Amino acid sequence: MKIATFALLAFLAAPAAMLPVIPAAAQTETDCAAQIASLRTAAQGVAISGKNADKDRAGLTGKLDDASTELGKGKTADAAKKLADFKVKVEQLAAAERIASGDAASLLAQADSAIACINGPSAEVQPTEELLLAARDIA
Repeated sequence: MKIATFALLAFLAAPAAMLPVIPAAAQTETDCAAQIASLRTAAQGVAISGKNADKDRAGLTGKLDDASTELGKGKTADAAKKLADFKVKVEQLAAAERIASGDAASLLAQADSAIACINGPSAEVQPTEELLLAARDIA
């Protein structure tokens, strides 16, 4: 028991820079491609009103196809850009009341999720000083 307590105290006394970095869970290209494919299915099924509904739907799915192609080439920035273009078109359709606001919100949320998947973790997670102090108080 004393050894475990000593090890815990030594760990807590170490400077934060010496603590191990815990990376956020990374998603694979396959995970991201699956998210784009799911988004494409959702875009195909959403109701779009107006005389150009078929053209608008083709434009939406085309942007998603382009994003998938770019992702497959390893061009993640280009894939994320194509998804951002998709979001702009969804927002335009929603503003024109040619797509229901709930449908637009769902498509935008899925696009955001796919973009986050492509961009990966924004930062590595390290324990905060507050967490370290709280852990010290427990010991």
